Amino acid sequence: MKQTQRQLRRIALTGGPGVGKSTVLEILAHRGYEIVPEAARLIIERESLKDSDCLPWKNTQKFQNAVCNLQLNLEDAIREGIVFSDRGLIDGYAYAKVDRIQAPEEIIQKGRGRYEKVFLLEPLPNYQKDNSRREDLNKAKTLHEAIRSAYIEFGYNLIEVPVLSPEKRADFILNKLKDTN
Repeated sequence: MKQTQRQLRRIALTGGPGVGKSTVLEILAHRGYEIVPEAARLIIERESLKDSDCLPWKNTQKFQNAVCNLQLNLEDAIREGIVFSDRGLIDGYAYAKVDRIQAPEEIIQKGRGRYEKVFLLEPLPNYQKDNSRREDLNKAKTLHEAIRSAYIEFGYNLIEVPVLSPEKRADFILNKLKDTN
């Protein structure tokens, strides 16, 4: 795949909690691609150490505003090449809708057309919670569908990534990117 160094291609990997985004992104990073880590997880890890209220289970509005700001900062720091984001800005819109809070205005202003491609990873058969991922399976499914709907609402054509091994999912994504050049 030919590309100029000046060209920025933002690609979002999304889906509900626990669908394997971070694992696929680790593989893409090992293959030399720029990665934007999941802003929500970074904030949860940082704020939990401080016993802050900027956590989704303490102050959802404050948390979503912080996630939006960090997401924009992390994405805007990379100015060229192909960059894969662990979630995109629109994910925050979906989470806000599910949690019945106001979506950050920056999502509305900057969400359309931000990503060249959006890959929706289909849920894995073995959902697992962790310290940052506290949603039960039903909420994870609700979030997955809300994320799907939000990206469609913002005008994106989602590319669905089937359940495959993480390596094959990375191959699938890269092949889909080649198909558009």
